[in-house]
Amino acid sequence: MLDQPLLQVRGLKKTFPIDGGRRLVAVDGVDLEIKAGETLALVGESGSGKSTVARCIVRLVEPTGGDVVIGGDSILGLQPSRLVGVYRRIQMVFQDPNASLNPRMSVRQVLEEPLHLHLYLLRSERDARVRELIEMVGLTPAHLDRYPHELSGGQRQRVGIARAIAVSPEIVILDEPTSSLDVSIRGQILDLLLELQERLHLAYLFITHDLQVVQHVAHRVAVMYLGGIVETGPTKELFADPRHPYTRALLSAAPVARWGVKRTRTRLSGEISSAIDPPDACRLAGRCPFARPSCSDARPPLTDIGGGRAVACPVVIERIPT
Repeated sequence: MLDQPLLQVRGLKKTFPIDGGRRLVAVDGVDLEIKAGETLALVGESGSGKSTVARCIVRLVEPTGGDVVIGGDSILGLQPSRLVGVYRRIQMVFQDPNASLNPRMSVRQVLEEPLHLHLYLLRSERDARVRELIEMVGLTPAHLDRYPHELSGGQRQRVGIARAIAVSPEIVILDEPTSSLDVSIRGQILDLLLELQERLHLAYLFITHDLQVVQHVAHRVAVMYLGGIVETGPTKELFADPRHPYTRALLSAAPVARWGVKRTRTRLSGEISSAIDPPDACRLAGRCPFARPSCSDARPPLTDIGGGRAVACPVVIERIPT
């Protein structure tokens, strides 16, 4: 892997205006980095802002602030007409393959569309590329003339993945790509994604709430709570020794795969804070069992604690030996 990150998200923000002049803060100062060939899992409860981060990165939603840098080039200041070149480098696979595929287009047309937009190919070259793509995702040329409603959920997601890799991007954002699939199919899709990553040297931003999936696919993890990143680190180390109180609570609530294994439970009390006009304070302070008065004074920054890890909690940081 190269030392230089392939994707850098810096101080990303997104707010939505609501009635009465108030604002909903969906993403509030998110920093992320992904290197070539690496998978970063972005995890957190529903409503934490994970999918909004993804949509801001690819400009499906316009960010309120911050920057997105791909290979050293900032993309947030680009006019829409110049985003075509960006989309050759970064693509997205959505949660619901049925909703993300045009029902009026055959599988062949779905796969040809990005080739028309981004590449100048002869008809014979385009036909060869479409056949190559459908076989790369474990389907056959017989599927090319079918329509989305004629495919199973797993087959539709395979088509969505084939479409995402059609123009040979460097980065693929995967937004809950297996959550709508049966358990047996999920494993097949995850194995396919790992195979394609190794074959094509893809970088993945993998958004999910399934922590077992994270352990299977991710090199590093970023934990998100109410619009901000509260902890990051290598997957193995973060799961073995979570530091932030929210990360502890999130992991301790997850099912344990092995019978007889016990886990110490970290419980958060009280209601989740509102994302509407939030105060400049720790968003977890009202629920955290380790909170102290100063936690309500300012929002703690994400601080490097060594070993490739960072945490946004002054109580945790003070306990780390120097």
